[in-house]
Amino acid sequence: MLCHLGAESPRVLIGAALGEDAPIIEMGDRVIIAKVNPITGAEKIVGGLAVHINANDVATRGARPLWFQDVLLLPPGTTRARLERIMKDMDAACRQLGVQLIGGHTECVSGLERPVVVGFMIGEASRDRYVTTGGAKPGDKVIMTKTVGLEGTSIFATDLREKLSGFKRATLIRAAKMSSQISVVPEALLAVEKGGVHALHTPTEGGIINGLWEMAKAAGIGLRVYEESIPVAPETAEITRCLGVDPLKLLSSGALLMCVAPECVNTILEALSSIKVRASVIGEARPKDEGLWIMRGRKQRRIKPVTQDELFRVLETC
Repeated sequence: MLCHLGAESPRVLIGAALGEDAPIIEMGDRVIIAKVNPITGAEKIVGGLAVHINANDVATRGARPLWFQDVLLLPPGTTRARLERIMKDMDAACRQLGVQLIGGHTECVSGLERPVVVGFMIGEASRDRYVTTGGAKPGDKVIMTKTVGLEGTSIFATDLREKLSGFKRATLIRAAKMSSQISVVPEALLAVEKGGVHALHTPTEGGIINGLWEMAKAAGIGLRVYEESIPVAPETAEITRCLGVDPLKLLSSGALLMCVAPECVNTILEALSSIKVRASVIGEARPKDEGLWIMRGRKQRRIKPVTQDELFRVLETC
């Protein structure tokens, strides 16, 4: 589908491309980053997610998110209270990031069973400071922040609470609160500021597996990733085990993948630790002809694109 892209513009530095998180548009000595994403797999935390997911993709360009618009598509009969809850969540997320909500559109749509929120975020960066998904180089270290499946775990705990009724209440509360870790804006901007970051990417649908595959394909590199180095929160491990879900293929907004020059790794890890963001070296970029592999002890398996995120697979059966 990437062949149907309309008229070309010389000001588009990075446009629609496999794995790239957001387009980059030249504006003199600045660049504008624009990103649009829908939120379709959540209901109770949909407003805040719409802001943070789009802000994340702007921040992975090394740009600060600044302005936000939304399209709210609501099921018939949606109450004013429900709409206000979505808007309050959106407002709180925007204030957290220093973003202004500058407009949007709201309507009820027949056939919808749950709200769908489409967000559009705009940010800017200096012409010489932006980052791409495809900038990784062989020899780079792959760093991942936080833990896998953050967003998916939070949605399971909030929207599928009845299906998880056998869990301890404290476990579900902790899992639901993982939504507070969805933003990667602070760590993305700090890492870029410290230097040595060749590529940034947010692993969303398809989880960490899809994120790694997209990053590698965008850059034209191989990968060696070590499964024992990939952090999984206890709540995620417990819930995914109960639901028969692979946590490495679960919606992972809130984690951030970065490819970093080896000599800059310690500086970035220390900087992230200073803002209390967990970060782990999970692998390294290799020449393309070495392929894409996840290692587990002496065993290895290929990193392949995920056709359906585990969250949506489970939601289909509910």
